[in-house]
Amino acid sequence: MLDMEIFGAKLREHRKNLGLTQEETAKRVGVSAQAVSKWESGECLPDCFNLKALGELYGISLDILLETERCDDIDSVAAKIEQIADEYLWAHQYRDAPNAHRELGSDIWKLWKGIYFIETGNRERQREDYAAGNLRVCSDFGLKIWDDDGVACVIRTDLREKLGSVGDREYRLLSELSSPDGLRLISQLDTVKPVTKETLSEESGIGLGRLNELLLSFIESDIVEYVNPAGYKLCGHFGIAAYMVLAAAFILSKKKYTLSEYLPGF
Repeated sequence: MLDMEIFGAKLREHRKNLGLTQEETAKRVGVSAQAVSKWESGECLPDCFNLKALGELYGISLDILLETERCDDIDSVAAKIEQIADEYLWAHQYRDAPNAHRELGSDIWKLWKGIYFIETGNRERQREDYAAGNLRVCSDFGLKIWDDDGVACVIRTDLREKLGSVGDREYRLLSELSSPDGLRLISQLDTVKPVTKETLSEESGIGLGRLNELLLSFIESDIVEYVNPAGYKLCGHFGIAAYMVLAAAFILSKKKYTLSEYLPGF
């Protein structure tokens, strides 16, 4: 059953997130400011035409806008996300959309961004951080980093306690990955389409001798995979480490990240 009070609060929150006043919203929907005020207070509901206009204005689907059932735990939220993903793919399988999963990935990326910026706590600061396109959230749980250019990661605080298992082999691999030649090599590798050794040498500017040395080391460590006879690509096992090194290099090259400290209960 629709909870009108929660529905009204959601309308108010979406409006404020866009920085709109009730008068501005009313003008764009084609109603009076008094009508918007009544919707947001839960006194009455917009008709189907106004509801559609609100969904388009706020950039949110009607089913999500009308959902007022409260989720009591993270498992319920995760189940809803999974359900949306299933319905999304089901809806696309009849529309000749072989790359629907890519669109879904883009939607999930936006979801991540929403989660990151909500944790800033302060709405005004949240809008500033959102416009800046990058953010760090520091909390007892750990560190979160978001960047519009393609970096999103979560580093748990207790990871520090597990670093004692890192040995000489891992340090050597990290050194090779983060070396100038290593960075140039992995920046040329794809995760799907193999790249020939000749192309790698030409695009990276690494001599064949050094290139062979790096490729051999990375193949033995399951970072790079050789696909005969097409060439080389990042492996699905430790290839993630290569992407993490590239992300770290990208973050270090940024001049500034917005910092927000998330205070529980704020």
